[in-house]
Amino acid sequence: MILAERLSYKLDQRLNKLATNIHQQIQVEDKVLALNEAQIKLIKQKIDINNNFRLGLDGNKKRYQDLQFLIENFEDHGLTLTISDKNLNRYLTKTSSLTPRYMFYIDSYLLATKGECRDRKIFTNADLIKHSDITTLLNNNNYKPSFEYQETLVDISSDEIHVYTDGTFTPGKLYVSYIRYPKEIDLEGYIKFDGTDSTTVNCELEDYLEDELLDLAVENLAQYTENQSAAVYAKQRQGTDE
Repeated sequence: MILAERLSYKLDQRLNKLATNIHQQIQVEDKVLALNEAQIKLIKQKIDINNNFRLGLDGNKKRYQDLQFLIENFEDHGLTLTISDKNLNRYLTKTSSLTPRYMFYIDSYLLATKGECRDRKIFTNADLIKHSDITTLLNNNNYKPSFEYQETLVDISSDEIHVYTDGTFTPGKLYVSYIRYPKEIDLEGYIKFDGTDSTTVNCELEDYLEDELLDLAVENLAQYTENQSAAVYAKQRQGTDE
């Protein structure tokens, strides 16, 4: 956990020349917006492979540790599936039914029934299926869903998770592991968009991610306020943060 007041102080520290206080004083609400934007951007960077090391979430121990507090476990999230396409034997559930709020999919499995065999665990493919590949894979004996081999396909579209059967078995609940949205950082001292008073809410990120978060927030605020030197320094630091 990173203290919100500490983040606010360090934003001022990095955006101003401390000896002369030249540049700007950022309003509290602007700092909050920048920190929350930076928090989401940082999470996306940890998951995406478009980075210096070409690594995703599971690329190394540090990356996994960075976001482990946001990962929701399978057993806590059993979702009911309903039939959505009888021709494709496709079943769906809504990501909006997940609490805490769903952000990124990690993995899933379902319990299925065929004849007298009930609640057999069926594992989904490791990666989400491309939409253009679904019908091809469903018609391929090596990839199509199988109760006996305990495998099926999964894709996501329109905030729905879709799983498939081969028509011989019926899925029960789908158990999902996912990355949730972090709590929004906040600082006391202003009126929020909904008209309520703000209260201080600390950042959930691990303490050692403070510099990475601040560099992203400083870059945003510096660009908005034409503080070119701070923007350049923040960008340079991002190249060595990880």
